[in-house]
Order: sequence, then C-alpha cells, then structure tokens
Amino acid sequence: MPNITLSISERLKTEMERYSSIKWSSAVRNIIEQKIEDFEEAERIARKSRLSWNAWKLVSTKISKNAAKHAEALLNEGNR
Repeated sequence: MPNITLSISERLKTEMERYSSIKWSSAVRNIIEQKIEDFEEAERIARKSRLSWNAWKLVSTKISKNAAKHAEALLNEGNR
C-alpha cells in the first residue's frame, strides 16, 4: 500500500498525542475515502444538473458541511 506524508502544526500534533488511542492513519484514510465519495457524488449530480454557478456553489458548501460531519463520525469510528 502506498504511503503519503502530511505536514501538521505543532498544536495539532500535540492534540493528536492527547488522543493516542485513536488510530490516526485509519481515521485519515476513512476521511479521504469519504471525501472522494462526496466529490464523486457531486460530480454525478453536476452532470445531470442545470444549476447556475451560484446555485452549484451553494450545493457545494452544503456538501462540504456534510463531509465535515462524516469526517467527525469517521474519526470517532477510528476509536473502536
């Protein structure tokens, strides 16, 4: 399996260390997978849509907010 490297702030590293029981690699992998699924769904919708650019931006914002909720759930899932 390929690896990636992320740069994070010292503050974030410290916070992650506070929650050392979380499998961070798994949590981040789940978040990336979910984000890709969200973008793929948005692309499917966009191809079928006749939305204006402004309407599309509004939909995109709502998708991003939902993706953040999914990310939080996936992080919690990584604690199991």
